[in-house]
Amino acid sequence: MGVTYADIAKRCGVSTATVSRVLAGSGFVRSELAERVRGAAIDLGYRHNQAARTLRRNRSDTIGLVISDVEQPFFASIARAVEDEAAAQDRPVLLCNTDEDLERERMYLNLLIEERVAGVIVAPSTEDPEALAPLFEAGIPTVAVDRRISGDPVPAVLVDNIAGARALVGDLLAHGHRRIAAVTGTTEGTPSRERLEACRAIISETSGARLYEAEGKLRDAIGVNHTIELACRLATELMTDRHEPPTAFFCANGILTQGVLQALRRLGRRMPSDVALVGFDDLPLFSILETTITAAAQPTETIGRRAAQLLFRAIDDPDAPPEIVIVPPELRWRDSCGGGHPSS
Repeated sequence: MGVTYADIAKRCGVSTATVSRVLAGSGFVRSELAERVRGAAIDLGYRHNQAARTLRRNRSDTIGLVISDVEQPFFASIARAVEDEAAAQDRPVLLCNTDEDLERERMYLNLLIEERVAGVIVAPSTEDPEALAPLFEAGIPTVAVDRRISGDPVPAVLVDNIAGARALVGDLLAHGHRRIAAVTGTTEGTPSRERLEACRAIISETSGARLYEAEGKLRDAIGVNHTIELACRLATELMTDRHEPPTAFFCANGILTQGVLQALRRLGRRMPSDVALVGFDDLPLFSILETTITAAAQPTETIGRRAAQLLFRAIDDPDAPPEIVIVPPELRWRDSCGGGHPSS
């Protein structure tokens, strides 16, 4: 096996994205760093991949969209927005569903490379840039959505998870709750981890407040039904196995919120008199329940369209600097935590 971008990146202590930009001669890289990368490539005996160069010259108009769970309304809505934006440019979209499985993700990335796609939008299974190395080595423009990529910036569209979670938990605290449960399902991805970190931070700043963390296994949080069952189980355990159960719940996504709702209904607990509830994502159900649910709505149409626009920009102008777009969630204050925002 020949020398890869990953080998050069390891030698220089940089990401594969940086190596790709240097060796492809596209994008800005500091001159001293570029020289170091080229020197490492020579020292290691790197030979330019002619097949990859041919691929870059003969791409199709198709773009790839790699998401983690097509059943999740969040990703389904993003996929629709990407398709709409792509259709306006007469570009077909190949949709790939990874179920947060790194091997499955790698298989789809290789397939997209073989299909000579013009670019890829991906919600990566890991923040490690090495997972996207095949795209970088093939010179395929790549945009991350919903998840961060560590190291050198890759164009991305992200939600302000920290601000949204702090606002929601702050609302619970303002209504007098001091025992708050955070149901995250899993924190292996950027969104849940950042939302949990925000919960921890604001709870630590509040005298007498406690945070109960409820997290399951990744395999139990794939697919709508499994995620609902997981949240229902976690909420039931928190409400029945503790001497002082939580008086409020924060849920990291809308499907988890549905599971907690199911648990509270089975336990005969009412909102907001017995238990308060807030969560990320705003599903249509939440505004028509007898007790409406306070939520941080994610602007999925904006996320999908901006991701597509960033990708088309990267396709048309490979030298354009990578842009990170962070969009704020829309906070919708309802009845489930006591009736409106206390500061309003």
